[in-house]
Order: sequence, then structure tokens, then C-alpha cells
Amino acid sequence: MYIQWKKTYETGHPLIDAEHRLLVMLFRKLDIAIKTREPEATVLRIVQEVKRYVKFHFTSEENLMYETNYLGIEGHIAMHTHLLVDLNKMMSKLTSRQEFPEDVLDFLSDWLTKHIAHHDQLLVKYVENAVNRPVAELIYPEYLEMIITQNVESD
Repeated sequence: MYIQWKKTYETGHPLIDAEHRLLVMLFRKLDIAIKTREPEATVLRIVQEVKRYVKFHFTSEENLMYETNYLGIEGHIAMHTHLLVDLNKMMSKLTSRQEFPEDVLDFLSDWLTKHIAHHDQLLVKYVENAVNRPVAELIYPEYLEMIITQNVESD
């Protein structure tokens, strides 16, 4: 499996898109670790890193929903919760060798692409027209540009 960022994943919201790109990067990191046959402990640490970032991203999206009074908040949060429950089950099976890292990666990649394609698109459309504006939305592009510039300059 080879996952990479695609233009079709973009929602048009700078913060959500940046976080989704980081998720895809972490999925690629896991994919590379699997394909290069890194030690099991390394793969498990990367899966844990993915899980932590997924939780962060969900909190970030949920804050955006609260800030804008998103009408679909309960259903969207329920989907986030369901994914984390499924991911925890898969991680338990992974540590007991009842699941393969490739299956976790496939599951996460499939979930993310489907979730972005439908649910996150609906969220962004709502946010674009919401009366209540997200906290600090005006600094998202500036901050993200600063991060990109710093990373390019340090390379």
C-alpha cells in the first residue's frame, strides 16, 4: 500500500488540510517502517504516534465545530469516537500479534479518505458560512506559511 497526499483530499480549510497532510505523512512513515521491515517495537511506536496525532486532530476539528456551532457536531464526534474505539481494538490485537500492521494502515487510510471526502467536506462548507467564526481563523494561513518557510529554510 502506498498512501500520499492527493489534491482531492483538500477541503479548502487551511488548518484541517494541514492536519490531514500530517496524518498522511504519518501513514507514509508507518508504511515505510512496514516495508523496510523495521523492528516490531519501532512499528508499534509509530502506530502509537499515529494514534496520538489522530486524537489531537479530532480535538482540533471538534473545537472548530464548537466554535462555529456546527449543526452536525454530535454525529461527527460519534464517528471520531467510533474510529478511536476501533483503532484501540486493532492496536490490542497488533500487540498480541492477532493483527498485522498493514491492516491497521489500510484501515486508517481507508477511513481517512472516506471521512475527508464526505464528513469533513460538509464541516468545511458549514464553517465557511457560519455566523460564529473560528477562534483565530485569520492567523491560520500566516502561521502555516511561517511553518513551511521555516522548514524550507532549515533544509
